[in-house]
Amino acid sequence: MTDKPRKSLMFVLTIAALALGGGRAFALTFDDIAGRWCGSVSSYTFTPTTLIVVLYGDNPRREYPIDSYQYDGDVITVNWERGSDKLFTKFGEFYFHEHSLVQLRNDAGPRREFRKCSE
Repeated sequence: MTDKPRKSLMFVLTIAALALGGGRAFALTFDDIAGRWCGSVSSYTFTPTTLIVVLYGDNPRREYPIDSYQYDGDVITVNWERGSDKLFTKFGEFYFHEHSLVQLRNDAGPRREFRKCSE
């Protein structure tokens, strides 16, 4: 294989790998979860210090202090408080081209899908 076809092939393979991998080859940060996310039963808004939850059924707005965010590969763990309870919620399956993420299933609740919504 000559040099030109080899370079073309490498370029095509690189583009294909980026497309299949979502174009994401680096660690998640707060910017990836910041803002308002809309789901089927609620919306979440993430600020550096507050989790705002709005339930669609009766529209109460609830605000919870956020202690910290943990970034582990393709999962963001939000450590937050409800009263005196220290809780956490994990988010993953980030699809940046679709502006979506998933609240991962745990003992406290089911898997929920969210899409980035307008502020």
